[in-house]
Amino acid sequence: MFCPRGRQSLVVCLSILLLVPAAATAAGSGTERILIRGSKPYSGLVARIARLGGKVTRQFKYVDAVAAEVPSAALAALKAELGEAAITKDLLVPAPAPVDTTRGRPGFLAGAGSNDHAYDGVEAIGEADLAGFAAEHPNAYLINNSIMNVDPFHAGGIAGEGIVVGVIDSGIRPGFPHLDLDGSVIGCEDFVGDGLGCSNFANGGHGTFVAGMISANVVFSFDPASALRNSVLEHCPSCFIDPPTNTMIPMIGTAPLSSIYALRVFPPVGGASTSTILAAVERAIELKEKFDAGEPDGVNIQVVNMSLGGPTLVSGFDLFDIEVGVMLLKGIVPVVAAGNAGPSSLTMGSPGSSFGVVTVGAAGHAHNERILRDLQFGLGIGSLYRPFDGTQSAFFSSRGPNADGHVDPDVTANGFASFGQGFSSTTLGITIGSGTSFATPSVAGIAALLRQAFPGAHPLKIRNAIIAGANPSILQDGSINVDQGHGFVDALAAGLRLLKGNVPLLTDRFRIPTGSVARNVERNTSLDVRHGSVNVSASSLLPGQREDILYEVGPKTRQVMITIADFVAELPPAEQNQLFGDDLLLAIHSAKTSSIGEGDYLEFTFTTGGVFIIDDPEPGLLRITVNGDWTNAGRVSASVSVASTEIPLLGLTNAGKIRTGDVFTFPISVPAGVTEAEFRLSWKDDWGSYPTSDLDMVLVSPSSVVNQDGATLDSPEVVTVATPEAGTWLVHVIGFEIPAKKDFFKLRVALDGNVVN
Repeated sequence: MFCPRGRQSLVVCLSILLLVPAAATAAGSGTERILIRGSKPYSGLVARIARLGGKVTRQFKYVDAVAAEVPSAALAALKAELGEAAITKDLLVPAPAPVDTTRGRPGFLAGAGSNDHAYDGVEAIGEADLAGFAAEHPNAYLINNSIMNVDPFHAGGIAGEGIVVGVIDSGIRPGFPHLDLDGSVIGCEDFVGDGLGCSNFANGGHGTFVAGMISANVVFSFDPASALRNSVLEHCPSCFIDPPTNTMIPMIGTAPLSSIYALRVFPPVGGASTSTILAAVERAIELKEKFDAGEPDGVNIQVVNMSLGGPTLVSGFDLFDIEVGVMLLKGIVPVVAAGNAGPSSLTMGSPGSSFGVVTVGAAGHAHNERILRDLQFGLGIGSLYRPFDGTQSAFFSSRGPNADGHVDPDVTANGFASFGQGFSSTTLGITIGSGTSFATPSVAGIAALLRQAFPGAHPLKIRNAIIAGANPSILQDGSINVDQGHGFVDALAAGLRLLKGNVPLLTDRFRIPTGSVARNVERNTSLDVRHGSVNVSASSLLPGQREDILYEVGPKTRQVMITIADFVAELPPAEQNQLFGDDLLLAIHSAKTSSIGEGDYLEFTFTTGGVFIIDDPEPGLLRITVNGDWTNAGRVSASVSVASTEIPLLGLTNAGKIRTGDVFTFPISVPAGVTEAEFRLSWKDDWGSYPTSDLDMVLVSPSSVVNQDGATLDSPEVVTVATPEAGTWLVHVIGFEIPAKKDFFKLRVALDGNVVN
């Protein structure tokens, strides 16, 4: 049996047999799913993996990498053979879902209404009629496509005809008229393998909703008593096309005559491995190449929508980012969601962090949210809930920059309370969905319009025209570039840039990153990193405006105290929000510099003041985000002070240098009668470093029970075991992914507060 390099002992060799690291998706008992970078041809790598008892599950064509399943016991040997940074975890990307926009106000009103709204009738807008319809009813675009300037294209006969948009998502739920009436879906492939296939009503509804934001082309009619109809009449009367009856509402995607080619990667429940999504990306590229080569089974996919994403330790340069960027080189414009981990900075995910995509954040129009609130809580509530008329960055939209300093998102589009189909229990329903997932396909549709209008333009020019043509003046909440990128997407402005040849080669200046996230942020943005005692005046915050404090937390920090005082609402009580009053949204994000689901928030609350304590924060940049509540009627102000307590944890059990592939095992004797054992693993290149190291800590009890709670993306990894079993515990310290040549770890084990030396 192979002993990994480094400081080893017989204990290490014996304990590897028990090693079952977590965080990577387990393919079976004692098996790891991993991504391995290696040069083509892969025959030697495949044989090496097979020799160690594993198997290669996917061989990638457009990047030098394979996906594999290997026994956990062979992982260290494989890493030692392949060298530094060759292996990463095949992380699970969470299935995207609509955002809960009542977050933080769960007890606001009892009995939230249904999000399943029946229509009375539906008809497609004929292809020949679309240009005239767009010219005659420009306000028909207000619900989903307000301010995007797509109607001039439609009125001019440019509606995405002949353009295929790939949608990598949850597949299609057939039968919904917004896609079926004009045959929008021309192909559907499954990468899940659960027997449902790509087109099945049992699939998740996310992909169907997303596809409709691109290619819907219908008009729905509603009963005069319909709550949806009456709320739209109240907040967006121009959205109807049949005054004075006002019962017909169009649902028009930004590229209504485009075609959808769906690639299903998400099951109805649970996420998808990164390798599965990479396989779908490769398939989209392959179909495009086949078409370009004149092969009969090729498909001319010119745009791909990816309303998905997950965490990254090396933003811009991990395998996911690189593979998605390859699409741009192969003739495809990739459009990717920023994520729903806002409102704090440094919450972007991968592949939105890729340099070769259009990354889309979410904005929110007042009339969309008011309609949603009426449907949730009763007619008449909408205007009270959202009194501010201005368009805002959606509170949930992930913010930049990335850990390497480059700014995302690139643009924003409406993603708050979008009007669509796909989630309803029957095909007779309409739902309202929120998330950057639904802002992204609107921009993908604009890319399709531009590809039709400028068939000779390189995909890079299409991408850069969309970004450079965005309007930074639409949002009225003080949003800056890390909130909205270059601004709210503007199809007409992008088209004019292409027409005049005024498309920049580069859309953003970017400095080569350093190893410090704080340094990268300060070199590339207007944000400052603070430490020690901090006092900030958050003055005259507009509804939805942020004051973000990036606070440096060191390894000795044991507590951070945030005090909000001197709150002032500029409007008198009678003119404030009549449901909540005007207040602040306080969001405190951990040091994780990447999108982690809907954000790793230690505090998310509406307040007018108080003291908030964060105990034992992760080292790195804590984000303390004070927002003018987006539901405010007017400006608010407050003072914010931050102070921290540094108390080093005395005593270490062990410490040393560690490299990728190293596995150190430490036996810990736990006597009978111990009530609590705390195992703590920390390292130097934590979330404050770029790239970030990933060390795992796996515990094995005296009776061989494996505890994987310390094999996550937390830094430090901390596992507390109550009334631990007496006997010898094994603590495995695993250098799973260390981008630098080495890191320095510290292990501290305390039994009832007494450190084991």
